[in-house]
Amino acid sequence: MTLRLGTRGSRLALRQSRLVADRLRAVGVAVELVTIVADGDVRAPDAPIGEGIFVTALERALAGGEIDLAVHSAKDLPLDEDPRTMIVAYPERADPRDALVTRGRATTLDNLPRGARVGTDSPRRAGFVRFLRPDVEVIALHGNVDTRLMRLDSGHADALVLAAAGLDRLGFGTRIAERLEPGVMPPAPGQGALAVQVRRDDTEVASILAPLDDPDIRAAVVAERALLKAMGGGCRAPVGAVAERNGAAFTLLAGAVTPDGRTRHLLQRTVGGAVAHAASDAAGELNRHVPIRARALLDTRPELDERLRAAVEQLGFRHVHVPAIAISAAPGDRGLERARSQLAAYDWVVVTSRRGVEALLADGANVAARTRWAAVGNSTAEALRRRGVEVACVPAAATAAAIPAAMAELDALDGKRVLLARADAAGPGLPRRLEEMGAQVDDVVAYRTSTAPAGSRRALASALEDPQLEALIFASGSAVKGLVELAGDGAADLRRLKVITIGPKTTDAARHHGFVVTKESDTRDSAGLAAALRSALDEEVERWVESQLRLPA
Repeated sequence: MTLRLGTRGSRLALRQSRLVADRLRAVGVAVELVTIVADGDVRAPDAPIGEGIFVTALERALAGGEIDLAVHSAKDLPLDEDPRTMIVAYPERADPRDALVTRGRATTLDNLPRGARVGTDSPRRAGFVRFLRPDVEVIALHGNVDTRLMRLDSGHADALVLAAAGLDRLGFGTRIAERLEPGVMPPAPGQGALAVQVRRDDTEVASILAPLDDPDIRAAVVAERALLKAMGGGCRAPVGAVAERNGAAFTLLAGAVTPDGRTRHLLQRTVGGAVAHAASDAAGELNRHVPIRARALLDTRPELDERLRAAVEQLGFRHVHVPAIAISAAPGDRGLERARSQLAAYDWVVVTSRRGVEALLADGANVAARTRWAAVGNSTAEALRRRGVEVACVPAAATAAAIPAAMAELDALDGKRVLLARADAAGPGLPRRLEEMGAQVDDVVAYRTSTAPAGSRRALASALEDPQLEALIFASGSAVKGLVELAGDGAADLRRLKVITIGPKTTDAARHHGFVVTKESDTRDSAGLAAALRSALDEEVERWVESQLRLPA
């Protein structure tokens, strides 16, 4: 059979495709090159480059049966590839470093004259150049390698920063003034490596190409791109990484920079078998130091929580707060006022949320020493302690359903007076169970919840327009209902997001409204929600790494 190898028409793309074609012909496989016009080849000369712009047309041709394989620069591949295709081989890797090409007498980035115009098409390169040389002017300069060199020579720029691999492959290695070391400018993940892509169901072609795969190159590229995956970035993110074999492991050198060059952070890690863990750990450090925040999270809780916002920002998210419910006082509720004035008459007081604490103990309500207090969740218990209340019972499971049994372990409830201070929307299960255990229960409304506040509609519409919106948080079933009401026809877009819930009841409500719950918090507080988000991200990176390292059977 003759394999149809799809390639872009640029000189570099043809050169890289011929490298693979020659390897195949050397073992007796017939190959013909089929030129495919990529989306990036027909854009305006100075139009910005989007993620996957040089890949998607080849993937479409491959999935549609027009070609049998495609050759890509590994650094250009979207992290989430077309499910109909797979990377069957990483056959070779040239110099992964970036290179400086100059027009004048300057031989290094350090000795470029002040005010020199440095051309690049990469936010990563632009950011690192601005950090290293804030006194030069970085200009956007797009086009293939030949076009950019021609524009340099004609005076559009004084220097270029390009991939050394592309220059070397096209025979322009002698034009390189300086090869920039990874410790100065970490290269794009996968830079210099070739990736061969086939249809996932084409086992015959996959078996022919599989021997071309270099396990060390695959492992290095996957480690580098796993960091990018963990940070939530794409191939255009200002993040660099390169992995080098070091005995049985790899040394990963990585860095991130803000596009304006004001903030940069570098790190080095040893990567063994736990690639995903190392990538997540490195991503966490970079996110803490460089505010790239390539993705967004929707927080539907009624009040802004600075602790949660800080935690999700350290995971690389922009925190978008859109309340799906509104909390208000229980106006003129005589039951609450009577309960507040008679706290000393109760054997137990049970509060299920921080807001219940605030409503019940407003204006310094008198707390009797004889009364025991039970709280659902650590944040509720902390709110009580801040008001000088000793908390006798905080069940390990932060749910209202766990309260009766936990209280009974401390005190027989038969005949005891118990006060519940809860939201108006709270279910009947807790008071019913306490009454079944013999308690005399007063269930008062501490605050009221209303869904879909009108003030959130515009904010939600804006959030739904954000292509980087990736996750959302629900802390109550009411919030699920409120968000669906606010979204209207846009609810379908919300259901594609990662969903983090605060507990079993919220999970049930989310599923009832058609959401797929990604992770449920172990504790009913901000720390638990942040930990659940981190766990979901770690598991996603782990699955991605496994899929990239798994060779076709």
